[in-house]
Amino acid sequence: MAIQVHNQAGETVTLADAPLASGGEAQVYVVPQYPSVVVKLYHQRVLDKRADALRQKIEVMAGDARFAAFKGDDVLSWPRFAVYDAHGRWCGYAMRKVGGVRMNVLAHAKAYAEHFPNLDRVQLLDYLIGLLTTVERLHAKGVLIGDYNLANFLCDPASRKVALIDCDSWQVAANGRLYRCSVAAPDMLAPELHGKPLDAIDRTLESELFSIAIVVFKLLMLGRHPYDVVGGAGPVENIRKGYFPYGIGGGGIPKGPWYNIWSHLSYKVKEQLIRTFKEGAQSPASRTTVREWIELLGIYRREIGKGWHNNEIRPAQPKDNKQYRGKQSLPAVGSGA
Repeated sequence: MAIQVHNQAGETVTLADAPLASGGEAQVYVVPQYPSVVVKLYHQRVLDKRADALRQKIEVMAGDARFAAFKGDDVLSWPRFAVYDAHGRWCGYAMRKVGGVRMNVLAHAKAYAEHFPNLDRVQLLDYLIGLLTTVERLHAKGVLIGDYNLANFLCDPASRKVALIDCDSWQVAANGRLYRCSVAAPDMLAPELHGKPLDAIDRTLESELFSIAIVVFKLLMLGRHPYDVVGGAGPVENIRKGYFPYGIGGGGIPKGPWYNIWSHLSYKVKEQLIRTFKEGAQSPASRTTVREWIELLGIYRREIGKGWHNNEIRPAQPKDNKQYRGKQSLPAVGSGA
């Protein structure tokens, strides 16, 4: 039986017979009548438990004037308006339909070649810079993503744009109130958030910066997690301990393709990754900012164009340090470069 929903004004639309996407909290449907729109319908068990909280956040995101520009942004599936079922009960919201390949494909040692056969470092950096530019705009309006999941960032192979989905999980500050982000993958969380109830704590810009650095690392390192399994401990335990094995005194860079990739990253990028994952693990104020990442990755991109760094996704050999460039005028810090 076809599903019908209506907006607050009473306009009714029929959704596609099958969902476009399905997850633990909701299903997303195409609206055949309006090809550029999709509707997210929450599962009944989710509504039974959290309908009031979800509705309040969605109404603020869709109705607050400070977020008006996001509703028409082509790289955000921002909530546009609430939808109701045939009985007049709130059940979800409508948003822009965005497309692309999930970013976790770019962080996979084999899958990236299928969807991005000509992928190089410059294109990878374009996606990262595009994502971070959008994140910076969100931060400026009091929005923190909180739940960093590469599957929620969609990369367009043609335009190099990155679209963000699942906006309803983010932390939103509006009208003197904070609408929290209650979910996250433990291996993407800052150390200070581990072991705490996410639905009862406020995310901070500093905790956000730690997750952003993990995204940067995973994209540049072909899916390797910065705190991956080393010495028998997994990523979550290593995050809690602040054990990052890269750089001088770090315990050893994992051998194989990751060693080669790390050696070819720019000195400045490696410096900031080390700063965030070592010093920043215990000192949130030491974490690299979004603006710093945008500028550093832009410099790295330009240096690739000058031939200073390898443009390959998987360099066959580590870089010869005698030929290393791009390190001038920087303080002497241990980067393991």
